[in-house]
Amino acid sequence: MQIRSVLITTRYGSARASELASSIVGMVHAKGCSVYTVNPLAVGYAREIDEDMIKALDLDLAITVGGDGTVLRTARWLSKQVPILAIRLPTSKGMLAEVTAEASDIEYAMQRLFSNSFYIERRMRIIASVDGKALQPALNEILITRDSLTRTPTYRIRIMGTEVAYRMDGLIASTPTGSTGHSLSFGGVIVYEGLEAMMITPIASINRLPSIVIPVTSVEVNSNMDAKMVIDGQVVHDVKQGQVISIGRYEHDALFVRFEPRGLRQLTSMHDG
Repeated sequence: MQIRSVLITTRYGSARASELASSIVGMVHAKGCSVYTVNPLAVGYAREIDEDMIKALDLDLAITVGGDGTVLRTARWLSKQVPILAIRLPTSKGMLAEVTAEASDIEYAMQRLFSNSFYIERRMRIIASVDGKALQPALNEILITRDSLTRTPTYRIRIMGTEVAYRMDGLIASTPTGSTGHSLSFGGVIVYEGLEAMMITPIASINRLPSIVIPVTSVEVNSNMDAKMVIDGQVVHDVKQGQVISIGRYEHDALFVRFEPRGLRQLTSMHDG
C-alpha cells in the first residue's frame, strides 16, 4: 500500500492531542505525503479543511489522536474505506487504538507504516434509514429511545420475518465492535469483534427481555410515540410516531491499521483499563 495522502484528526479541545498531531504532521510530511487536518486544528505543513470537505479527498490513510470518540467521528467523515491508525491519549481507554501517545510508540508506528509492515483489520458497520432515507453509518451502535420521559412507548420490531411488540424505553442495535459499549451497560453480551452479527438489546423493557444476537440482517422498528435515534453516541435524529426505522449492514466496513495480531482485542482493553 502506497501512502501519499493522509488525514489527521484529534480530540476536540485537547492541547495534548494538538501537540502530538503537530509532531505527526512533520513525520508524515517528511515522507512526501500530502497532509490534511480538520478545522480548528491548524498545523504547519498541513492543509486545514472543514469536515464537509473530507469526502471529496482521495485519502490513503487517516490518523486519529484521542480516544474512541475521535475514531467514531472520523470513520463517519470518510467517504470510502480508508484505513485508520488510532493513537490513544493517556486519558482515554481507546479500545480501538493500536498504539499509545508515547513518543516511542508513534515513532514505531511511523516506521511500520512507511515500510508497509502492517495489516488491515475490518470491522462491520450498520446503518439506519427512516422511511427509506439513509442516515449516517454506525461503527458501535444505533440507540432508539423514547422522546417523552413520562410515558413508556410500545416498539414493534420485525426481525427475519417475525414481528413482536414490547413496551420499553428503547433498544440498542449494536455491532460486535459496539458490544463492549452502550449495549453492555444495559446487560448486552460481549461478542467477538470479528464476527458478522448484530445485537439487539432492550432498554428497561416491561417484560425484562434479554439481549439477543442475530445474523446480519435487516431489522425494522417503529414506535407508537415520537423517539430519538442516536448514532454512535454523537449524532441525534428525531423520529416521529409510526415512522419505520430500518437497520442493516452498511456496505463499507471500517478499516484499521494493525501491527500485531491480538485476539479478543476489546476484552483485553477492558481488562487493561
